[in-house]
Order: sequence, then structure tokens, then C-alpha cells
Amino acid sequence: MRRALSTLLIAAGVTAFAAAPATADPVSLPMPVTGQSYTDLRTPNQTQTGKDLPVGAWRDEENRFHSSKAYFTVDLTRLRGTRIFTARAYSRETAVTDCAKPRSVELWHTKLAEQPTWLKAPRELTRFETGVTGQCQANVSWEITDVITRAVAAGQEKATFSLRMAGGKQFDTGYGRRYAPVSVEVSYNTPPSAATDPRVNGLPCTATGDLVNRPPQLSAVVTDADPFPGFQVRYVVADVADPAKRHEGTVNAYMPFVVPSGFAEHGHTYEWTAQGEDGYDRGPASTPCRFTADLLGPAVAPVVTTTDFPQTGAGLPGTFTFDAGGDEDAVEFTYDGAGQYGTVRADRPGGKATLTMRVPTSGPNRIEVRSVDRLGNLSAPTRYDFWVRPSWPTVTVPQGEIPLGTEVEVSLRSAERDITSFVYEITGAPGSVTVPAVDGAAAVRVRVTDPWVTRLYVRARNSDGDLTQSGVGEIHVAPSEPVVTKNGDLVTFAPGMPGVTEYLYRVNYGEEQTVAAGPDGAVTLPIDFGDHPFPNVEVRSRTADGLVSRTASFHVE
Repeated sequence: MRRALSTLLIAAGVTAFAAAPATADPVSLPMPVTGQSYTDLRTPNQTQTGKDLPVGAWRDEENRFHSSKAYFTVDLTRLRGTRIFTARAYSRETAVTDCAKPRSVELWHTKLAEQPTWLKAPRELTRFETGVTGQCQANVSWEITDVITRAVAAGQEKATFSLRMAGGKQFDTGYGRRYAPVSVEVSYNTPPSAATDPRVNGLPCTATGDLVNRPPQLSAVVTDADPFPGFQVRYVVADVADPAKRHEGTVNAYMPFVVPSGFAEHGHTYEWTAQGEDGYDRGPASTPCRFTADLLGPAVAPVVTTTDFPQTGAGLPGTFTFDAGGDEDAVEFTYDGAGQYGTVRADRPGGKATLTMRVPTSGPNRIEVRSVDRLGNLSAPTRYDFWVRPSWPTVTVPQGEIPLGTEVEVSLRSAERDITSFVYEITGAPGSVTVPAVDGAAAVRVRVTDPWVTRLYVRARNSDGDLTQSGVGEIHVAPSEPVVTKNGDLVTFAPGMPGVTEYLYRVNYGEEQTVAAGPDGAVTLPIDFGDHPFPNVEVRSRTADGLVSRTASFHVE
């Protein structure tokens, strides 16, 4: 059983009609045949069976006379609800008494009889012409389409047929023949099922019709029992106010179908049905389903106001008010600006909404706001420009150049209200540090660890947990590189900062090497510069706790 969810898509663009698939050949299948048997004048009250079926007069091995008719019954239950195109019965002659005698076999449709006997033979109703392929011991067939069609239409579940010789030849042994078991083949089509479960955008249809703001997906469930191609679904969509304005198209049951975008008009209601078809028959159409096109957003752009900016500082909460101006089509607002975007619900259709924002940077900013209807249609935008006051704290550092490794005091102060702490980060150091504030101020001790400049990024936090934008303090560092001298083949590294315990050096841009410093922080060592065209040495010093100086470059004259 095939189960298809066929989809119709009404979309903007050009009209697209799906090409109808080529009609495939109908299903042709063998039917179940039961009760293959024969009757015998010699045993008039019995139903006989065997590997083949004697028809007409014949003699047995003891030369006793027999006269037989063959019967078979066809099971029609699988044809219920189908349209029949052809039905044929087939057999072949397995034995012929006299090939010179003209073939006189007849096939008859009889009253239903699954256990016929000679004395209780069913009444013969309709005779069929015999088709022959070959000469003696030929293949034979009979077209039984009309009888099978009428039987199925009448609701009969079985039909019985009989093979016999014409007239008095039934008793003439010269005409006797034997036949292989009969097979019956029927070509038919099962119409598609009724289209059920119509849906708009995946939701069950409603009595009033769903509102849609974009080309909707229309779907229905259709099944087809026949395993051949050609199964598709036809959709018909019509304007309720003007039924002559309609769109109709077919699509493979498993593929979407696109209807032209210009078909649906704003404010119009449309009724549609789905119907399965397979190239031969159509199934019942779905119950009518409706949708109404709502393609336009609120007519009035919102009004945007604020009383918090520019008074509110960067990073601190400020509010905006969005007003739909009484346009009851508007139920919410969408906003985008200052690195933030989202949606806020109106207090009522056509009403207002309040948005709290924390703008991270000071200076000029812009927010763009639109009213939104319940389907997501947007109004024209309102662009609101505003200014945000700086909020960074003051970071006071020592002046001049500070020796590397020195611990200095840094003062922090914020002019914002209700400041409870400061949060700062130091370049090159992991994580952040929080220190309490007293009357909006704090002092921290910072060790200078960068050989060039140590930067502090500081934000103030208020009692609500809001953080200001960052203030920056830069501590400039005094030169710290080693002093390099050369005397003959000996090179001396002298410290440019206190606490040096070792040196890291490279000769002629080679691999870096390490040498320990003496008690006075210096070291002298022989260095072979070889025949390098630009002999040189690069050296840094390092303290026991890991501070590394700037690099000194020494070029040999």
C-alpha cells in the first residue's frame, strides 16, 4: 500500500504547471484459481482431480468408456473496488486423441460450483470463443473480461468455468483431449483512495479558514494500492468570491507543486481540494478546505521614544517605548540595533511595548523598529538615532617608565551610581579579578610583567550587577634588555634588570640556547660566529620567577 503526503505550494514567482506523468500499463496479475477438477460419467456422484484435466470422451487402460467435463473456480476478492480492463483464461493441451479431428472444446461460465459432479453439474450460462496458438497439442486461451467484470460489479467473490466438448462430440472419443491446469490473468486498475486529512502549513483545516502570510503548503493524504508509476494528486484552488479565478495542477504524489505567486491576493479567501489520480481513474476529492491570504503588514510604522538616553551610560540599562499608534493589526514589535535584535510583545493590539537595553558602546547609535502582525508581516521601519554617554571608570597608573617586575599601585574610580566593585583584566594574565569598591573607588596592586607595556581593562559593577564599558590604563615599562659586549672571542651578557638568573640567546639566527648567570647576574662565554656574513647574537634575560626581558641584538663589526 502506498501512502503519499502530496504537497501543494503556493509561492511567489512564475506559474509552474507539473507535466502529467505518462500513463503506465495497468496491473496484470494472475488470479487465484481454486477447485481445478473434472467430472466423469462413470463416477457420476464424485468430483475428480488429477495432474491434468480430461475433457470429452476417453477410454482408460482397461478400455472402459468415460466422458468428462473440467471445472475451475476463480477467486475474485482481490478485484473488489477495481476497474477491469482484460481477463483471460489460459491452458495447453497435454494430450489429443486424434489430431485430425477438429478442435471442439468450449469454455463456459457456469453457476458457482466448487464441488461439481456429473449428476450435479452447474448450469451453463455463457460460452466463450477459443483462441489457439499452435497445431496439435496447442496453447489455448479465452477472453472472459465481460463475465469477470459483471461478477465483480455484482459483488461476487468467485466465478466458476467449465471445459467441455461441443454438443454430441462430448461422447465421441475421437474428439477427447486433456488440458493442463487453467490459469487466469486479469489486467485492472485500483483507483486512488479518497484524499483525506487536508492541512494548511501542516495544521488541520479550520471551518473559518487559516490566515496565511506567505505561499502556504497545502497537503492531503492519498493512497494507491497499485505498484506502478502514474500516481499523482490534482489540486484545485479557487477564489471564494470569484470562483472563475482558479488554479489547477497535478504533481507526483511525493513531490511539491508550485502555484504562481500572483494568484493569491491580500484579503481574499480561497477554497481548495485535493484528488488522487493514476492515469486511469480518480479517487474521491478531499473535503473543501480554506485559507485567507494576509500578505500585508501593519499600515503604520511604530513610534520610538526614550527618556533614558543620552543620560544613561554605556553598558547600563535604559528603556525604549514602541507605540503602534492604534493600528490593531500590530501585536508585537521587532527591533535591531546596538548589536542586539529581538521581538517584544505589545500590551494589546495596536498598543505599546517597553524594551530595556544595555548598549555596550558609547557614542552615536541607531535602533530600527517595525510593527508585526500576528502572522509575522512587518510594517515599514522606524529608524531611531540616539546617543549613549560614556561610562568607563578612570584608571590612574604611575607616570614614567616602571622597571619590569615592579609592583605598583593603580587607582580605580567610577562616577556612576551605586558602584559596588570593579572587575579588571591584565594583558597576558588569565581570567579577571574583582575587587570591592568604597564610595566608587578602589586601589589595586599590579606587578609589571610585560617587558613593553602592561594594560589594565577595568569595568565598574553596580548594585544591580550591571557593568559599565571598559576603561583602560597603560603602565609603560623601562628598558630591560641585557647589555652585550665582546672582547676577542669572549662575549659578556650583563643584566638590564634586577634578579636575572639565566640568559636565552641565539647565534647567527640559529637555535635558542640557555646559559646560567653568575652571582652578579652577568655571564661571559666564548662564542664562535664562524664565517656567517652577518654575525650576530640575540639575547634575553630571565629571572627565577619567569620574568623575561626585552631582546638585545648585538652585531659583530
